[in-house]
Amino acid sequence: MNNARFFPIERNRYFYGKLLTVRDFEIEQRYHCSKRELLNRLLHGAGVVCGLGVTASDESTLMIESGMALDYQGRELLVPEPVFRKLQMLDGQEELAGRKDAYLCLAYAEEDVEPVNATGAEMGAGRQFDLTRETCRLFLSTEPPEYQSLLEAAGEENVSVLYQSDDLILVLSAPSLACAGEEFRVRVLVVKNEKTPPLRFSLEGENTFVESEQGRVRLEYRESPEEKRCVYTVDFPLRARALSDTAGQLFPSGGELNVELGSHHYKNYLSVDAGVFLCRDRESCEQRRRRTDGLDRHLLGREMPLYLAKLELIHSAGGVFVGAVTNLPFGQAVSHEEGRSAAGADQMTVTTSVRSLEYWQKPDVKAAYQPSTHGLHLDFGIPSPEQYDYSVAHGTVDLTMPGGIRVNSRIYSEEIAHGLGAGAVDVRLSVEFPDGEEPALLCGSSEVFKSKTSGVTPPWVEAAAVVYPQRGTMRIGLWLHDTVEGNRLRVHYFVQKPERDTDRILSQRRASVAVTPEFSRVKSRGKLQFQADVVGLEDKSVLWSVKEENGGDIDRNGLYQAPETPGTYEITAASGADESVRASAFVIVE
Repeated sequence: MNNARFFPIERNRYFYGKLLTVRDFEIEQRYHCSKRELLNRLLHGAGVVCGLGVTASDESTLMIESGMALDYQGRELLVPEPVFRKLQMLDGQEELAGRKDAYLCLAYAEEDVEPVNATGAEMGAGRQFDLTRETCRLFLSTEPPEYQSLLEAAGEENVSVLYQSDDLILVLSAPSLACAGEEFRVRVLVVKNEKTPPLRFSLEGENTFVESEQGRVRLEYRESPEEKRCVYTVDFPLRARALSDTAGQLFPSGGELNVELGSHHYKNYLSVDAGVFLCRDRESCEQRRRRTDGLDRHLLGREMPLYLAKLELIHSAGGVFVGAVTNLPFGQAVSHEEGRSAAGADQMTVTTSVRSLEYWQKPDVKAAYQPSTHGLHLDFGIPSPEQYDYSVAHGTVDLTMPGGIRVNSRIYSEEIAHGLGAGAVDVRLSVEFPDGEEPALLCGSSEVFKSKTSGVTPPWVEAAAVVYPQRGTMRIGLWLHDTVEGNRLRVHYFVQKPERDTDRILSQRRASVAVTPEFSRVKSRGKLQFQADVVGLEDKSVLWSVKEENGGDIDRNGLYQAPETPGTYEITAASGADESVRASAFVIVE
């Protein structure tokens, strides 16, 4: 029974004397099938339940493992035993000529079996079939799926195709709801060929509700040269600002897309329709989702097949052959996580992420628990390596060589100031020598160039320095291993020293909060908007409060409601990451 409509749901009503016809028995079957299919679709979704892996048995034959799947109408697709199919035996093979890739698809099918004579049938319908066998159909498709419908049927929201060509497809999706002050995920689906060069792309645009530098969001990804997957997703975590009940677009003014594929560069400004509503907390977010979660959203893609594999095709004079095989390229699989959670509530899903802190910040960890999914996310903050600034000095010293035999001689300079003051320094020396018409510098051992093929004849000398840290001076010495022409050698010295230490850098980059306006006046029961700017911390959220008990109220967005009683009141903004970092403003209520 190939019934694509669930509604209205009707069943037979029996009574004594009811005349039962073919229509009544069809209604009886349709009622039970439709209820089961509807529950399959709503409770489990669509996709592979088990098995159905695809491999290349040889260059022209595919093997499909036995298994079961649910299609987008909730119908069971069963492959009871492994199936071997040559490309030339599959429907759609006539479209493979000249194509780089194709998709192996699975869809529901029926066939009538066991023909019988129908003695009571109408004229011309004397031969009927006794059974309808439920089966499934394997076929090839050279056309990619309609990505917006595919992802929306999988539960993704705000789906937009960013880029589409023969070698690459980029599809963006973003949630329609997010919690204020918390992270949410923006995902990009990447579909490419096996021989597509390494990918690099970025999408950048203005944004008002995501914590970012200069009010802009930048999604950037560089593919590793070792990446062998042809279809995968890239997640970009973003953190929403501490705003409540605010609606906005992810890229309200559009986004700038840059794509690099080897030597190919593509740039375009495009409109991205991705509306996000910020809820004040997770409970209100869940309530809003329940209010807007209609039945139609869970019944999308009802005519869509299951894409079991993406096939890279090889064309030759002998025909079309199978190259690489990517199983379930679009992740059409039924998740078993919800069933496992219901079976054992003590099981918890733990995910982690790592963020980089300034080297002077303390390591920390943030934990977020999601009751609806029984999941725990741990966010670790790891300080980056300590940084120093360096000052550098350069100079020369001319050393006079002794007369007579100079083999194995040693000469030294007077004590000289290197110019960086007291303290430990790092000294590097090089000896100047003529190389044709221009001077050259010898750094390291001249033994390296004692070869007929080097074309360079530096002097056979070694240089060293003795540093006096307290006086800020040094002496330079030379060891002559062989006779050197002339009566003087010039030595260049390069000195570097840390200019400032950690404590000094820390004092200049210490975290702080600034509140505006600092002083203001407002009428009794009036309202005033405060702004807080957090410097030196990755977390830009603040906690607002009024110091006096009856000094009015202030919400999480900094909107102050003055009391009826006149007076001077102190408004405090504390960093959400470190409450010891705070600042105050004063308001006079008249």
